[in-house]
Amino acid sequence: MSGAAQTSQTGGGSQASVGVVTGPSGPIDTAGWVMQPPFYGVGDEPYWRLEIIDGWFSFKRSALRAIDEPMVQPTKEAGADVFNSGSLKIVIRGEACATGGQSSDVAAEITYDDVGYIGCVFPAPASGVATSPEAAAVVQGVASIDACLARLAQPALVTGVAPRQDGAAMSVAMRARNGTLYECGVETASGAILYLDPMEVGAQAQWMNRMRFLREGVATNAACDNAEDVRAGETVLGRMLPASCRF
Repeated sequence: MSGAAQTSQTGGGSQASVGVVTGPSGPIDTAGWVMQPPFYGVGDEPYWRLEIIDGWFSFKRSALRAIDEPMVQPTKEAGADVFNSGSLKIVIRGEACATGGQSSDVAAEITYDDVGYIGCVFPAPASGVATSPEAAAVVQGVASIDACLARLAQPALVTGVAPRQDGAAMSVAMRARNGTLYECGVETASGAILYLDPMEVGAQAQWMNRMRFLREGVATNAACDNAEDVRAGETVLGRMLPASCRF
């Protein structure tokens, strides 16, 4: 995610400071905003992510096209910032929030097509930190990933994570160093393994090829300078490897 330019701020918390961002229609005064840009919002059930990209809001949901609308000056309603931007209504307020194992003191509600999406707002991550939907899926499903890797008992790339049964279970796709593919099922509440099955190459569903995530502490066969950290707050969970990195 790229942040909006010309922003001055005193920190990454919810306290606003005087600043200016440049939107498609020109400069926007950010003084008094609940959180200074650049920031991002994220939520689950269903998964969604809101980013600021070159002065535009980009609203993303799993397996759906992004909805892009220009940044606008918000109005204030009961202390919250309300952005009415095209097809998106974005409400950002200073209140405690938790989602996907992360907590924040800034909450968000996005309305699109008469559907509301609830989640949290965080300062934009530093350069070199993965911000993709795949990274967010790892953060949300890291407990299930760890359970599957422990049962597999050998180093493996995680190539997909998908919730099942309205979040009651999680499916994790993995590829071992010898190329063997596995699908693992986990009961979300208990962490109990439901199954761990090898798969034939070419038999994978589309969701099983969406990422190349390597858990923290597992080494690659060679240096991988282009890998991006996946973080939950300040904790590094692992790295998202590009196709050029060998595992």
